[in-house]
Amino acid sequence: MLILCNFMGYTIKQRGLMPQAKSVRCWVYFAALATVSLQQAVAEPVGECRAPVEPVPRFQALPDDGSTSVRAQSIEQLDQDTVILSGQVQLQRQDQRISAEEITYDRASSEAEARGAVTLENVEGDQFHTEELFVELDRFTGYADRGEYSLARNNARGDARNILLQSKDRVSMRKVRYTTCPPGNDDWYLKLGRLSLDKSRNLGVAHNAVIKFKKVPVFYWPYLRFPTSDQRQTGFLLPELGKSTKNGIIFGWPLYWNIAPNYDATITPRLLSENGTQLQTEFRYLGRPLAGQLDLEFLPNDKQTDTDRAVKYEHRQTLGSGWTGNVNYAKVSDDNYLDDFKNNLAITSLTSLPQEAGVNYNGRLWNFRARALAYQTIDPTITGSALPYDRLPQLNLAAHTPAASGRPNLLFASEYNNFQRDLGPTGGRLGLNLSVDWPFRKSFGFVIPRLSAYNIGYSLDVTPPQDETPGVTVPAFSLDNGLIFEREARIRGSRFRQTLEPRLYYLNVPFKNQDNLPNFDTSLPTLSFDNLFRENRFVGGDRIGDANQATLALSTRLFGADDGVEHFRFSLGETFYFEDRQVNLTPGTVETTSTSDIVAELSARFAEKWYGRATVQWNTDTEETDRSDFFLQYQPGKYKIVNLRYSFQNNDFEQAEVSTLWPVSKRWTLAASTSYSLQEQRNLESYAGFQYRSCCWALRFFARRRLDSEQQQVNDVLLQFELTGLGRLGDVPESPLRQSVFAPGQEFGSTVLP
Repeated sequence: MLILCNFMGYTIKQRGLMPQAKSVRCWVYFAALATVSLQQAVAEPVGECRAPVEPVPRFQALPDDGSTSVRAQSIEQLDQDTVILSGQVQLQRQDQRISAEEITYDRASSEAEARGAVTLENVEGDQFHTEELFVELDRFTGYADRGEYSLARNNARGDARNILLQSKDRVSMRKVRYTTCPPGNDDWYLKLGRLSLDKSRNLGVAHNAVIKFKKVPVFYWPYLRFPTSDQRQTGFLLPELGKSTKNGIIFGWPLYWNIAPNYDATITPRLLSENGTQLQTEFRYLGRPLAGQLDLEFLPNDKQTDTDRAVKYEHRQTLGSGWTGNVNYAKVSDDNYLDDFKNNLAITSLTSLPQEAGVNYNGRLWNFRARALAYQTIDPTITGSALPYDRLPQLNLAAHTPAASGRPNLLFASEYNNFQRDLGPTGGRLGLNLSVDWPFRKSFGFVIPRLSAYNIGYSLDVTPPQDETPGVTVPAFSLDNGLIFEREARIRGSRFRQTLEPRLYYLNVPFKNQDNLPNFDTSLPTLSFDNLFRENRFVGGDRIGDANQATLALSTRLFGADDGVEHFRFSLGETFYFEDRQVNLTPGTVETTSTSDIVAELSARFAEKWYGRATVQWNTDTEETDRSDFFLQYQPGKYKIVNLRYSFQNNDFEQAEVSTLWPVSKRWTLAASTSYSLQEQRNLESYAGFQYRSCCWALRFFARRRLDSEQQQVNDVLLQFELTGLGRLGDVPESPLRQSVFAPGQEFGSTVLP
């Protein structure tokens, strides 16, 4: 691994909308032999730190009847109500217990005065240690001088000049230190003028708070609220600081609002010295029947581009009896908004934003969907006939009988779309498909004949003499056959079951001229092994491809004899055409090739450390590879993962991707990823950084370079500082390890048979 950087600027960021700092120059070059499984990259190790444990009762609580339990080595009676308890004394009332060397207890007033190695604790494990304590047990009020405390719910601890008990659930302390670091480690702590803890609300309120890191003051709050458990609490989060050559000095202070158990909001005013004042809001709601999130950004009177706004709203609703609803609405004020304010290639490369709302029904027999779908196109190079169509509305209705061997199965599917766009033909399209198949399945193979009928009809908004209601009806017949041969195999002493699965698929669809039909959403799919067995060679509802062809394929798989886990799969297939294909996207053209490309796919898992996947599409006419994709993963341990991917498509792209997450010591971890265009010989997106994590704080430093919409390289450096149990300063944007999912998909290990 080699990292060469020349930093001439920096940014410190908290949330994911920070612009890139173009003043930073950083080149990241690295090579590896294999890459990372994202599903494992989420967790990160903490060197030699014990995992937190749930608080457990330290003793048995007494009934709430006013009774008091006393244990002592000696008891001295002073008067009728007052006793002096000495020697390893324990005095308990309900769920509170006092331990001390000596306690003077007045039964009439229920007052106790403890001296010498005093410990006040509850059944949950919260403890206060002091030399002298006075407490009135009925109301549980009292006070103590200098002492130490520990809270079981969040492993917090510290010390105080004096302690004031206000009730069983409330305590107030002055001249306080507060930290969640383990005992013996004071890397960071809060120095507080006053601290109030409310156990019933899981809330801490501090006044005159100073954060000290390595004994150096780093921030001051006159007033601070924070949770004392993992429950959410309303209050200010750590502020964000930043510097960008594009937006200048950046300062923001998020406010978290815990509205209700199922409602919350984060409101962040941000000062951008080169742009103005921006407001970011995130509102979330969650319930059994519904869930949603509203993200809104508003930047009035932008000094550079007038007004910038962005909004995204997502909603999911369960309506009962199989019905659900959803809303997904995204909109930005200008085409450059994402490129200026977002910071990863997966978002900045978007060309259209969906705006849809719909309802769905899923039943045992019928399925239904209705939605309205529109797009905001934010790529200025997409114009005219290349713009996507809005569907206002789209209706789908489908029905199917349960699949069963040896009896006919019926399938009905229909779709209506009203396509709208400023340019080009518009109007409605109704597509119908009725199919019946009669599968015969046995352990050694299968035969599946199928008859289908397709109908496409239009109601177009066109001017004469163009046909306003074109349409076509096309029948189809297919016959799918396969055999399954099995044998026992032994490899390096392990027992396996190997299969050999030849498959023959015949398809006949008569030619019906469709050159007069518009094309709203139809294209050719990427050729893959599964697509060799498609009944329609087009994706979309505007064409039904004619066919007289047969697909010949062969697969072999290797299963563990004892656990049934699939360790290896190889598939090879090719389609043979007996007639030319006259239905094509370009009217008047004819496909005359006699065979398709040969498609080969391989998936393999080796010794639980290596996983590989490969796809190759070989053109038999040019004797060249048209498309290939290779992926290799190495994972020798839970936190040691590396990935390598190479993708190629003839006359289109050639890319290499490498990513890794690898501990370099007990506390230091390396994370890196790069995506490089071999065809254009330039970086697409690179990311590299280190993390140091102890038991109570973490520091992460990252450098990244990406390609923007103007084909210029944008660079930034990012810093994140975290105090465990308190919060974070700065925010690392979503890792490229999450943006490119190379890990084994659900298809690995499943059958290739229909």
